[in-house]
Amino acid sequence: MKKLEAVRSHLEIAIGSCFIASILFYCSQYFFSHISFYGNDPVWFFMVQALTGLIAIAVPYKLRMKDKLKLSPLLYCCYLLFLFASLFLGELCHFYTLIPSWDSLLHFSSGFLLFFIAEEWLQKMVFQRRAPEIISLLLLSFCVSIAIGGIWEIYEFMSDFVFHTNMQRFLSMNGEYLIGRSALMDTMADLIFGFLGTVLGITCYLYEHKYKTRESVQELKVLDSFLEGDEF
Repeated sequence: MKKLEAVRSHLEIAIGSCFIASILFYCSQYFFSHISFYGNDPVWFFMVQALTGLIAIAVPYKLRMKDKLKLSPLLYCCYLLFLFASLFLGELCHFYTLIPSWDSLLHFSSGFLLFFIAEEWLQKMVFQRRAPEIISLLLLSFCVSIAIGGIWEIYEFMSDFVFHTNMQRFLSMNGEYLIGRSALMDTMADLIFGFLGTVLGITCYLYEHKYKTRESVQELKVLDSFLEGDEF
């Protein structure tokens, strides 16, 4: 546990420094080199993305003060790595453009990660005074994960509509508008991969739950055998 806390602390500093460096870099490009666009997105959009990364690190840091909202060190480390992979590498280092499958991989990972974050928070906030029925817990965690994925797609649509960005990849690399199914591919692929990641999370949770249950049953059998032996 202490090692994970140390890793979490180092990740916060390292990833936060990356976002600060990104803000300084894009500010210098915008104000001194007078570069207005990178690809189809304006430079100020990358500044906002880097600032968003800093806020996304700061918010869970504040939430750690409240026990009900505090994530386990392992989940929090996974969350920080996801921020690094999505906002820093994906947006600021243009991995989404350089590696076509990067976006799908991250949406798959987000579905998996969001399921376990939702499960942990629901355990603490909703089912804190009683043991939850596993079906109820899994269903609620599934719904939360899928809902957040849908909200993210709404955010991407509104960003493209209001600020003329290309988060939904409806523009080609040449700036041409995609038509029909091609224009929907990014959004639908994001939702599908998020769904598959959530399903994988449920599968892993059920496997872990079954394994722990089996261990508990075996321990009870050993205890019963020991007590029966004492009776003789």
